Amino acid sequence: MRFSILALATIVGLAFASPIEANKDGESSVQTNNCYTLCKIDGGMSRLLNLPSELLARTFFNVDRSSLKSLRQSCRFTSQLATDQLLRTVHLQPSETSQNGLQEILNNPSLRRIPRKIYIDTVDESLDYDDEGEEEQKWPQGWDNLVPQMKELPRLNAAVLCFDKGFTSDSRDQDYLHYTDFPQTPQFRFHAMHKLFSLLESLRHPIQDLGIRNLQADNPKDPKTLAKMGKVLSGLLSLRLSITSETNDAAPEHDLEYPEIRKFFKELPSTWLSPAAPSLQHLSLCSCEYSGFYPHLDLSNLFFPRLKTLSLGNFCFFHDDQIDWILKHGDTLEEIYFDDCAVLYDFCMMKENVDACALPRDALLRREGSESLYGSFEKRWHHIFDLFAEKLPKLRHFRIGSSNWYPDIPFEQERDIKVGLYYNRYMCCYDGYGPSPYMEGEDPKELTDPKDAWRPSPECDDEDRAALRKLLAKLGQSVQESYSNRHCGGRIVDLVQRRH
Repeated sequence: MRFSILALATIVGLAFASPIEANKDGESSVQTNNCYTLCKIDGGMSRLLNLPSELLARTFFNVDRSSLKSLRQSCRFTSQLATDQLLRTVHLQPSETSQNGLQEILNNPSLRRIPRKIYIDTVDESLDYDDEGEEEQKWPQGWDNLVPQMKELPRLNAAVLCFDKGFTSDSRDQDYLHYTDFPQTPQFRFHAMHKLFSLLESLRHPIQDLGIRNLQADNPKDPKTLAKMGKVLSGLLSLRLSITSETNDAAPEHDLEYPEIRKFFKELPSTWLSPAAPSLQHLSLCSCEYSGFYPHLDLSNLFFPRLKTLSLGNFCFFHDDQIDWILKHGDTLEEIYFDDCAVLYDFCMMKENVDACALPRDALLRREGSESLYGSFEKRWHHIFDLFAEKLPKLRHFRIGSSNWYPDIPFEQERDIKVGLYYNRYMCCYDGYGPSPYMEGEDPKELTDPKDAWRPSPECDDEDRAALRKLLAKLGQSVQESYSNRHCGGRIVDLVQRRH
C-alpha cells in the first residue's frame, strides 16, 4: 500500500499542526501538502537522521510515486532517499521520451548504480493493437543501441519483457485458419526475446528474477536464442510467465486445436522450467487458456528443491499425480496462489484430439450414445485443502479465488486474488462444445433433464468452506469472507459464490 508525504510524516513521528497554521504575524507558515514540511517541522530533519537506515528505506518504499518526486526537490537528504526508490525500477518503452530518460540514467555514473529491475515494454502506445488493419510493428528505432548499454547497470538483478496480448502464429498449415494479424508478429517477438536474452547473458552478475508478460504460446526456433535462454534460466531464483495464444474469433471452440499451443505446453517444462529447477524459489504460470489437461501441461517429472512460492492461473487439476507433485515440495513450499484454477471433475475428448490431452487413450472410456472418450476425477477441493494442511508443514500463505483478468492476463497480482470458493472452481471439459470446451457445470438444483446435459457440478460447498477455513486458521491467515467481486460479477457470501 502506498501513502503520501503526510502519511510518511505520521509514520516517522512528526507532529503536524492544522493544515494551515497562522504565525504570530497572522501569516500562514505551514501547509501539510508541502514537501518541505517533512524536514522543517519541529526538528523533522534531525528525527529523520536519527531513524535507522533500514526503517527509512522501508518507509520510503511505501511512499506513492508523486510524493517521491516532490521529496526529490525538498532537500539533499530526502532527495537521495526518494531517488533511490524512484529509480530502483526503471522502464523502457518505444517512445523517444522513455528512451531519453533511460539514456540519462545510463550516462550518469551515480544514477546507473540504482536500478535493480527493468521493464522492457515493447507495446507502442502510438499503435492501435485492436485494429486489424494496423501495420506490422517495427523494432523501435534506437533500441539496438540502447538495450546493450543496460549491461552497464551494475546492480540490475530483475527484468520483465512485456508484449501485447494479441498473437497470431506464422504457421502456413492449411488445416488451421488464422483470422487476425496483429502488429507484433512472431518474428518481432522472437527478435525481442533474442535481444533480451543476449542482454541478460552479458550482465556482470547473473539475473535472479525474470518475467515475460504475454509470452506467445510458440517457442523460438533459433538455436542461438534457445542456448541463451538456457544459460539465463539456469541461475534464476524467480520465474514468472503469463502466456497468450492464438484465438479463432469466428469459432473459438477451435482455439486449442492450433498445433502451436499444443506443442508449446508440452515443451514448456523442458524449455522453460527444467533449466531453472535447481535454483528456482518462486514460480508463476498463468495462461489465457485453461491448461494442464488440454492442452497438456505435465509438471510431474519436475522437482524444484528450493521452491518457496507457487502461483498458477487457469490451471486444471484432473489427476492425483498433480496434487502429489505439489506435496513433494513440502520441505520448502511456503506460499500457494490459485487464480481461477479448477478441479476438472468430468471431461471428454473427441477421438481425433485424444493425443493432445493429458491422459492416455486407454484411460478414457466411451459412454452410451457418444463417440467421444470420457473420464472423471473424484477428488474435491476440500480433499486438497486437507492434504495441504497435513502435508505442507512450511506453508504460511494460501489464496484461492480470482483476480482481475480484464483487460489482460494477470501479472504480478498474486496478492490481489480475492479469496473465495467461486463456482468455476469446478469445471468440466467437453471437447467439441463451444464457444469453449471448458464450462461450469450446471447447478444440480436446476438440472431438468440429466440425460441430455453434462454432469452437474459437485455439491460440496459446505465441505469446501469448512476445509478452507480450517487451512486458513492453521496458517493464522484471516480473509474477508463476504464481498462483491466487480471483476467477475459475483457475490461471495461466507466464502462461497452465490449462483444467480
